Amino acid sequence: MSGGLPAKDRPGRQAWLGPIALGIGLVSWLVPGGIPVALVAVACGAWSVRTRGPYRIDGTAVAGAVAGGLQVLFSLLLLAADSAGR
Repeated sequence: MSGGLPAKDRPGRQAWLGPIALGIGLVSWLVPGGIPVALVAVACGAWSVRTRGPYRIDGTAVAGAVAGGLQVLFSLLLLAADSAGR
């Protein structure tokens, strides 16, 4: 298996980093001022990818990090547009 072990077989608490990142990343879109929440999602996703060891990259961790990152980007764009008076 050149890709490594399946991400779903990760042992212990590290197995929850991907689903937590995805859940928090999606919740960040529902919370007003969701930048801090989105940053937690990005951190959980990055931590999951960083500590994967012999396991494949967890797709839910990547999706959560992307959802959180997009929330941060969108919020910063809105903030820039608001400060420019548009």
